[in-house]
Amino acid sequence: MNPSYFRIKLPMDQAVQRLCGFEGKAPKETILCRPTQAVSHCIDEKKQWKGSCLFVYENKGWTVFEDLSGFYAGMSAKAWQEFAQQEDFVAAGYNDAILYGELVVITDGVVEKEFLDDWEMPEDNHNNGDKFPEIQEWTDAADFVDNDDILYAEQGTVLIF
Repeated sequence: MNPSYFRIKLPMDQAVQRLCGFEGKAPKETILCRPTQAVSHCIDEKKQWKGSCLFVYENKGWTVFEDLSGFYAGMSAKAWQEFAQQEDFVAAGYNDAILYGELVVITDGVVEKEFLDDWEMPEDNHNNGDKFPEIQEWTDAADFVDNDDILYAEQGTVLIF
């Protein structure tokens, strides 16, 4: 598995607007659908990704962007800090095929955790910040993702950039 997402404590319309500003462009496509249909909307007739693809929804006051195509994996905490501004923010993901895990946590504009464990590129690994001291290796990031109760929607919107 390789689930990856980022979430921000903003209403969905404001979060999507902020992402468009961050990207410097609007999505090429927006498609309302169920989560089980999201990936099929992101793949073209040649079975290739149409672009950077996200499945976005709101849950418990957070807007969640599930990163379907992997475009946002490995972004620096500094880049996420620019996106989050003063809002609470979490980016997390893992890939159990390549033994990779990441976690970035920002509270009130301050990076409280910046973690990366990549077995293929160990020179890039880091574990900065005192928040979530239990996060020490990629499997801990995977547990964080798998146990995040904010990750759920019966319906959302696919954004294709």
